Amino acid sequence: MAKMTSMSPLFKKTFLLSLYLFGIVALLASGLAAYILHDHMTGEFRSKGRAIAISIAEASQEVLLNRDPAVLQGTIDHYLDIGGVAYIYVRNSEGSIVAHTFVPRIPRTLPVLEVPSPIATERSARVPGYGDIMEETAPILEGVGGTVFVGMDKGLIESFFWKAVLRMQGLMAVIFVCCVCVLYYLVRSFSTPLNTLTEYAQQLARHDFSANIEIDSRDEIGLLARTMQSMAHELSALFNEMDAEVKKATGELRKNLSHQRAIINNLADGLVVIDPDGMVTMVNPSLCDYFGLVPADCLNHRFDTVFSGQFAKLMEDLHTGQGVVTSAEGPLSHGRIGKAVGSPVRMAESGTFLGGVVLVRDITPEKELDRLKTEFISTVSHELRTPMTSILGFSKIIRKKLEDDIFPALGPSRNSLSRVVRRVESNMDIIVSEAERLTEMINDVLDIAKMESGGVQWGKERLSMGEVVRQAVRTIRGMSSEKNLRFSLEVEEGVPLVRGDRNRLIQVLVNLLSNAVKFTESGTIRCHVGFRNNMVLTSVEDPGIGIDPRELPQVFEKFRQVGDTLTDKPSGTGLGLPICRQIVMHHGGDIWVESELGKGSIFRFTLPVEDMETRMVEPFEEHDVLGHVPCEDEADIRARSGKAMLVEPRGDEAAPLILVVDDDSALSDYLSQLFRDEGYRVLTAPDGRAAVDTAKQHLPNLITMDLMMPGMDGETAIRCLRSNPYTSHIPILVVSALSDSGVKGSDAMMLKPVDQEKLLEMVDALLRDRDMVRSCIVVGDSFSSAGQKLTVVNPERIRFCPPEDVVQTVAAGFTGFVFISNDLVARVDLTALSSQQGVQVVILPEVRI
Repeated sequence: MAKMTSMSPLFKKTFLLSLYLFGIVALLASGLAAYILHDHMTGEFRSKGRAIAISIAEASQEVLLNRDPAVLQGTIDHYLDIGGVAYIYVRNSEGSIVAHTFVPRIPRTLPVLEVPSPIATERSARVPGYGDIMEETAPILEGVGGTVFVGMDKGLIESFFWKAVLRMQGLMAVIFVCCVCVLYYLVRSFSTPLNTLTEYAQQLARHDFSANIEIDSRDEIGLLARTMQSMAHELSALFNEMDAEVKKATGELRKNLSHQRAIINNLADGLVVIDPDGMVTMVNPSLCDYFGLVPADCLNHRFDTVFSGQFAKLMEDLHTGQGVVTSAEGPLSHGRIGKAVGSPVRMAESGTFLGGVVLVRDITPEKELDRLKTEFISTVSHELRTPMTSILGFSKIIRKKLEDDIFPALGPSRNSLSRVVRRVESNMDIIVSEAERLTEMINDVLDIAKMESGGVQWGKERLSMGEVVRQAVRTIRGMSSEKNLRFSLEVEEGVPLVRGDRNRLIQVLVNLLSNAVKFTESGTIRCHVGFRNNMVLTSVEDPGIGIDPRELPQVFEKFRQVGDTLTDKPSGTGLGLPICRQIVMHHGGDIWVESELGKGSIFRFTLPVEDMETRMVEPFEEHDVLGHVPCEDEADIRARSGKAMLVEPRGDEAAPLILVVDDDSALSDYLSQLFRDEGYRVLTAPDGRAAVDTAKQHLPNLITMDLMMPGMDGETAIRCLRSNPYTSHIPILVVSALSDSGVKGSDAMMLKPVDQEKLLEMVDALLRDRDMVRSCIVVGDSFSSAGQKLTVVNPERIRFCPPEDVVQTVAAGFTGFVFISNDLVARVDLTALSSQQGVQVVILPEVRI
């Protein structure tokens, strides 16, 4: 049944096709045969009827002439027995029927010849009782004697015709049935093996190569079966081999994926992968830990809904398809700091963008190490400043003593002694020069350390870069006196102002110009200031030795110097250009170098114009007044508070008394010797507590104060001195290596190692007009023109105070001058300010702060 069922569609189609074709053939054949038969019988009936009519007509000539109707009747009756003859009748010349074969009577209506024809004729008619008749006529004596009418029965023709057709159709049906039977067996003979082949092919499609095919014929189907069986064996072998390879590859792939997943999951760095649509497709546990997330919070989410800040910006750069590696730093969970590095992923052949990969690393330990390194460098440099002060100071004292006292006392002597004197002078010059160079190196190290740690206080004022460059050129011109160098400055018209720290920008230009002088033997060093792309562009160009293009990326790295360090002795610390880069970048600009070896160098840097947003840090201003420190018996202080404290001035014959406070005995000895050589009386104190006690006991004219000391430090000692009415008037000069920022309560500050001449000038200025130096407040900010003009009153430090805090500051114990700009008078309570004792208010009507 299964075979028959599967064969039925083929047989059905064959049967229908055969039936259709056979039916058409049978119909055409039957129609053609019927037409031929009908035409043949019609012709036969016509011939028969005409022959009978002519025969009767010829036989009726004498009968009609003899007028013997009985003989004529017998003649026509004889012809009535011929097959197909329906009736016969004869009309005479008058048209009367003289003989007929009608039974029982003559029909009422018979076809009549309107005009007797002299020849035989044929016509069709319908005679009641006889149906359709083919009537043949024959004239007797050319129509003179009458006419013979013979009616041939057409119904007999139709009856015979249909019988013949039916017999033919029956024969055709028998033939068709026989053909169908033969066709059925023929179809079955080749459909059965085809069905077997179909089932075999289906088994092969199910990868069942163990099946066998039972077709033994030698025809094309048998050949096809054997070919398929051979192909099945080959496919079986190939599939077995392929299956083994696939299993092996699958195992290796599974192993590799497991290995890769294990690597990704155990990465110390966080990993995130995004697709071209910005969706997060992969994260690892480290990344989830860094950001305090779970995979469900990240996967299949857009990156900007998961990450924020610099990390989101980095991924946005990747999403835009930029073909560069980018990095960013930002906060992680639990107060950690992370650094992310992202790279776009592209197809190697087509370059199609596939997404991006971002690695995030916890750099908190590195940041801490960097902070500790900076602190270490800063501490070491600070500690180096104190002995450097002693070394440099004593060296200068020794050189001065030798030049002023010892060498002149030797007088004219032998040449050998003169050579010794010159050698000693040269050696002392070298000691002083190298000590000063080491001091500059220490200052550079501290500078870069403070910039990296954010400990620098930046000024912010409107500046003309043309003036800044001119001042830097004036500063550096002395260095080029021994070389054949010229300086050229070109400032374009209409260059806008910038806002920044004047001293730091001068430092940048001095560093660039000093490098140009150092590496140029002759020619012109050109400085140019212009305006490009909303930025002020400053450049320094020299015709010197130039820089190898391979070393250009290292120019602004710390402690890196270009050139061959084995043949060229390094000069400096290699921090000048990194410091320049830090300063320029802090001002919101950029710095770069263009150079060719042997053709000179061009250093350029840009700064944003004054009215554009910059990234500069606002300068730090101290508004707090001195805090209360319990330095002595508070009851005694309260008992004396409010009373006038008078300090008896010494006579002109008494030299000023200076109290030197420092825990370093060598530095204390150096300062004591320096001041005594200048005619001052000197007292020393090793720490803050001893300084406070000595100051209360001896009331010195000036105090030099170190900050880092055991026990009570310098800042605490200053607060104690300022809180005591007996010592609050004494000017205090801070001499420390700790910081270049001001200390609350001090009058001036100098960094170790101090310059001997500047130190003596500062001491002289503080002693000559100590009240004015210490007691000077400018209402406003440190960048006002008033503050700049008042540097003649206090050349080292002026105290600035906001208008809102000036009354509170004065009420806390300030005495001295208060300078107020005319446009800030309305913001200051002048009545309350003027009521304070020891305060003089100075209004500057024409100076705008």
